[in-house]
Amino acid sequence: MRALIRPDVDWPHDVEVADSSPCRATDELAERLDVEPGTALQRQVVECLDPGGRSAMLVTTWWPGRRRPHHDYVAELDVIALDADQAHALGLTVDTAAYRLLRTRIDTAGRPVETADLILPMDRWTIRL
Repeated sequence: MRALIRPDVDWPHDVEVADSSPCRATDELAERLDVEPGTALQRQVVECLDPGGRSAMLVTTWWPGRRRPHHDYVAELDVIALDADQAHALGLTVDTAAYRLLRTRIDTAGRPVETADLILPMDRWTIRL
């Protein structure tokens, strides 16, 4: 069992980029990034592996334009049921409960520069924020 304590640090083990592509801001993403719905975004899906090579978590990140440095972050935690893609990547069954940590990185002026969903299987993680 791993403990997530600092959700804004780089993953210390191997990662695999599963997808990197442009997309448009949904209403939810637009709100999180303080942009208009439909704004062009970049999207990256990364599978973070544990030291044994097993999938530990999925991180989907969105940002407008170029990636910019951040100063701080805010985070919210909820629980979701895994969809087919998430379950397959994590080696679990569809509808398995998982933590979803919504992390939004902000600049020195308090403006969002990127947002991410960290999907953490409940059988592998405990959250301590």
